[in-house]
Amino acid sequence: MRVLPEIPYRLARRPRDRRGYPVPWNVQIGVDGTPLFTVNNVERHMQAIREELCPICGERLGKWRWFVGGPRSAFDPHGAYFDLPGHHDCEQYALQVCPWLSTPRYASLLQEGVLPHRDKVPGHLILTDPTMLSDRPPCFVAVASDRAALLSSGGALPYVRPVRPYLAVEYWKDGQQIPEHRALPVLRGIFGAEWRPPALREER
Repeated sequence: MRVLPEIPYRLARRPRDRRGYPVPWNVQIGVDGTPLFTVNNVERHMQAIREELCPICGERLGKWRWFVGGPRSAFDPHGAYFDLPGHHDCEQYALQVCPWLSTPRYASLLQEGVLPHRDKVPGHLILTDPTMLSDRPPCFVAVASDRAALLSSGGALPYVRPVRPYLAVEYWKDGQQIPEHRALPVLRGIFGAEWRPPALREER
């Protein structure tokens, strides 16, 4: 039986769903009060950008902001994120608990997870991004930066790109943090046999 991680103190202040899981601050709530975990609340998404809030707990970010996504978001020269940065402990909790991030057999594609919810949020647009890869990446990468740039996505919500060089990098697979040497074969399969992890920026 899988042991769930301890809920970070900021996230522990959030309301819980019927299973006892904390409901992230940016999750859309349906008309029946059910949290729609695959749908972000657009108004809160924009509020988090304006006020520098963690989208998971809703509280103010510190200097380090952690971004979580696939290897291309982290390391491709044109990589960027749709999801906003959060606190380190909030993001680590999500990497261990969120089915998309932690469960190998989780196969719901974006359209399958979002489109059936349209009738649960009447009066609100549900936006999807056809440029995002629908396949679950072979591993996830968490990167830390103290700054980010907003980029036009051609739609209603911007992408975010953390300023490089990064302050820190973590590699995750199936809900577990893995050392760099285990992630390296996967990353070289994506970027080429000569790929090397980027040098980190020293904090001043």
